[in-house]
Amino acid sequence: MKRLFRPETVFFILVWLGLMAAFRDRGFLDPGALWHVKVGEIIIDRGMPQTDPFSYTFEGERWVPQQWGAEILMALAHRAGGFDAMLLCFATGVALLFTLIFKRCVQGGMGPILAGVVVGGVLAVGAFHYFVRPHMFTIAFLAWTMMCIIDYECGRCTEWRLAGLIPLYVLWVNLHGGVLGGTMTLGLAVAGWGLLFLKSQVFKSQVASQDTSTPSSDLGRATCGLVNPIKNWRTAFLLVGIVVACGLTPFVNPHGLEMIRTWQKIVGSKVLPEVIHEHMPMDPTSPLGITVVALGAFYLVLLAGTFPKWPRVSWLVPLVWLVLSFKGIRQGPLFAVCAGVAIADIWEHTLWHRLLVKHGDGSTAWNPDNVSQAAKWRGPIWAALLIPALLVAVSFKLQAHKVEVPVVGYGWARLDPNFIPTDMTEEMTAYAASVPHGTPIYNDANLGGYLIYHTPTLKIFMDDRCELYGDEWIRHYTDTLRKPPEELGVVFEGWAAKYRFERAIVITSGPTSEDKSQIEQYLSSVPGKWREVRRGKRTVMFERVK
Repeated sequence: MKRLFRPETVFFILVWLGLMAAFRDRGFLDPGALWHVKVGEIIIDRGMPQTDPFSYTFEGERWVPQQWGAEILMALAHRAGGFDAMLLCFATGVALLFTLIFKRCVQGGMGPILAGVVVGGVLAVGAFHYFVRPHMFTIAFLAWTMMCIIDYECGRCTEWRLAGLIPLYVLWVNLHGGVLGGTMTLGLAVAGWGLLFLKSQVFKSQVASQDTSTPSSDLGRATCGLVNPIKNWRTAFLLVGIVVACGLTPFVNPHGLEMIRTWQKIVGSKVLPEVIHEHMPMDPTSPLGITVVALGAFYLVLLAGTFPKWPRVSWLVPLVWLVLSFKGIRQGPLFAVCAGVAIADIWEHTLWHRLLVKHGDGSTAWNPDNVSQAAKWRGPIWAALLIPALLVAVSFKLQAHKVEVPVVGYGWARLDPNFIPTDMTEEMTAYAASVPHGTPIYNDANLGGYLIYHTPTLKIFMDDRCELYGDEWIRHYTDTLRKPPEELGVVFEGWAAKYRFERAIVITSGPTSEDKSQIEQYLSSVPGKWREVRRGKRTVMFERVK
């Protein structure tokens, strides 16, 4: 029983239940959590789309589902158990990832309580960007890349483990475009090791030219005493080959170069950092910015605790992601997960660990060099996860048989009515059923996913597939929404005349004029052209007056 109820078991169950409770509606706030499902269904039922299947503004334009693999998985989960099954898969995957990090922290000398606090904090820092969307695969695979880098650097695995990243990256490419971050992370580590190797080779050449032997102590000083897994040119070339192979994996996809061009549009966009929150630079004074900066400070304090020894190459990689987080807040979770993996390796080399081992009672830190203590904490992960696996299976069984049980059963997951207009769904589906297939409707961009999911027979104005609409259209759209109601109305009526939509659904903030968006103010101010049909908590629908 002790093998079954290990600290990892308790940690997984607590995190899993916490995620199931906290993300029952939050996990679906991002519009993509809804339209990705519909894309997956289209792929399963009709094959891979090559043009935009949802909007009328860009109907017939070239568009391919660059996250097609994840979208199929989301559609299958949705078919199996709706939002409940999607939430279950999300919570199980995230809990498993952080349980692996927790296990590494405990094996690295942290007591279970301290490890739980640290890993729980890392999870919380990145949780602002956790949604039931394909990018969660990037967070998980980047963490695994860091684990491979650290284990190889420490001699716990061979080059074959790093070579195993190549097929993983092929899978990653077809799940989410974040594979580029994985290749960059691996490349940084190999470049760092390569520089150390070159420095040692230069030192050896200098010594050889002087016709003297090379004392190991002198060689150690030449490389600052750093751990370097590259010992010879064969290893150096092999690692470079692995990085190159990983860098070529983006070409292994069903869309060819179109996939790469799609990524370039997103990464190279000049407009997205100005108008979409997750693409914006990090504000260090905001609550999100404070948490990321706080984790960065904690990480730097741990690094400082390793002095006077020089830090390992792998320990510096998370700092690159910290810098990138300032450029775009969406990189914050990637920094967090890289830092969490590295913290597990750094801990036993810090002054703080030594002080806790010396003066603590063993509950917060222990000495990994102690064989008897190490045997206590190093057990098989499968045994620790047996009971969690049974809990997950029971939860899925409850969902499949529509048994309503709070947190783990059927009907728990939902769309948050404070952000998603669930109170308008009946009105919207009734309207969609009353008009011909493909009828256009005007909608705010953030409502595109909602309409694609609930009323797939309607054609939408736009959604958040930024690679489809491009910088010019997105700039025009956002600039229009900022105009005074009178000026906005001119552009809006031009859209109405061009695309011939008879209904409009827009986001509302409240009943008073001060709370209304510019476009709602315009639609409310022209009763001879538009009239209000239905007002909900989140949105209001207007109809053209005939």
